[in-house]
Amino acid sequence: MKVLVIGANGNTATRVIRRLAESDHDPVAMIRDPAHRAKFDRLGVATVLADLEYPIDHAIQGCDAIIFAAGSGGKTGKDKTVLIDHLGAIRSMVAAQVHDVRRYIMLSSINNDIHSQSPIAHYHRAKAHADNHLVESDLDYTIVCPGGLTDEPGTELVAVNTELQGSGLTSRENLAAALVACLDCDNSVGKSFSLLDGDMPLAEAMMAL
Repeated sequence: MKVLVIGANGNTATRVIRRLAESDHDPVAMIRDPAHRAKFDRLGVATVLADLEYPIDHAIQGCDAIIFAAGSGGKTGKDKTVLIDHLGAIRSMVAAQVHDVRRYIMLSSINNDIHSQSPIAHYHRAKAHADNHLVESDLDYTIVCPGGLTDEPGTELVAVNTELQGSGLTSRENLAAALVACLDCDNSVGKSFSLLDGDMPLAEAMMAL
């Protein structure tokens, strides 16, 4: 399966790329900065230059699946959060529909709510709008909602729940493993779930969705 990873240069997304490169899938890293290409060249992974603030049809054409792992990041203003996490995500969904890329996996977050009053309400609202659009689309979606992200080693031991509110931590390695696992888990299609570090093997947790 040819898999476009949107936001590939991000911390979690790079881990996704590495896992895909070691799998039977064929990853393509979508990047905004040509300077990031060398990292993926070293991994033997193809890259495509595209920016979510503009049409990305050229990046999506010919792919079989999308993993959306882009984000404006904590150092940008609220305007970028809307442009990337909300509108950019929807732009990628529309392009997927236009080019018949049916499988779409969204890296989201717990506690998303279009009426959020959290300390990062602008982020939770943007992600909620994007997630809602995805659920209402005709794409074969999966929405993965981690807790606070850490750089702890991956154990592939997790806690999965269809309750999307709460608190907890999620290793980026465990998150990357789950995003890649969704590609081969038909049981995850049409599902939204929280993913925290836990004590259940990832494959078993996915099958219990």
